[in-house]
Amino acid sequence: MKTIDLHVHSCHSDGSLTPSELVSLACSYGLSAFALTDHDTTDGIDEAIRTSKSTGLEVVPGIEFSTRYMHRDIHVLGYYMDYHASSFRQTLQNFLNARDIRNRQMCERIREHTGFPISMDILTSSYPDAVITRAHMAAWLVEQNFAETRQIAFDKYLGEHAPCFVPKSEVTPADAIRLILDHGGIPVLAHPLLYALSKKQLHQLLKELKEAGLMGIEAVYVLNRQADETFVRSLAGTYGLLITGGSDFHGANKPNIELGTGIQASLSVSYELLEIMKAARPRS
Repeated sequence: MKTIDLHVHSCHSDGSLTPSELVSLACSYGLSAFALTDHDTTDGIDEAIRTSKSTGLEVVPGIEFSTRYMHRDIHVLGYYMDYHASSFRQTLQNFLNARDIRNRQMCERIREHTGFPISMDILTSSYPDAVITRAHMAAWLVEQNFAETRQIAFDKYLGEHAPCFVPKSEVTPADAIRLILDHGGIPVLAHPLLYALSKKQLHQLLKELKEAGLMGIEAVYVLNRQADETFVRSLAGTYGLLITGGSDFHGANKPNIELGTGIQASLSVSYELLEIMKAARPRS
């Protein structure tokens, strides 16, 4: 069976590998395709596509938007949108400007709370090719010996209930869906069981997002058990959604997760899902 991975991160967000390194790794693992879905950026896609030209590997252009719903982070994946369009890039920049303000506020809170000399200038210098996220703050704290592990950094300073946390601006899932659709892409709800929503809340979310134009849901996911996948597949049937799947690979930043196969080779995503997705692409 031809296998794929539709949820992969590079160093342009919070992964550890370059897009070119991801292409090499995917080829070595025998994948037929992978989607580069960095958080709130498409900066690595052209490199991945360029590197893959002579390999036979298919690189799917993607993104993972961070949005807010019911005071929770909700992630919306986008595939095949025209990420070179000026209107797409401008709206994306507007999202990033809001993230930059939040990052600066969190750095300020860390300095006030701990005295650690963290700043956005230091972070962008330390991670020059990345869209700065809390993961980079945690990595810096560990590198500077201010935290033993990244998880401890989140627990003590950066997590949602920690003293230095700043909520994201209210970019909604519907905002992300609209942007993806307006540029010819396929919007998909990422890992729906990670949001600590009740079944009633999850159904309400899906009802609202389907009305906004949601086209798919990530049912085959690295942390899903068989019963979880079965449940999400049933949701896909209820709301008429495509099924996607992926490992949420971050390289060394999530070292227990392998590209394409997840944790202890428990994941397998069929190329057939990508064929179905491509057939469903909006026609211009």
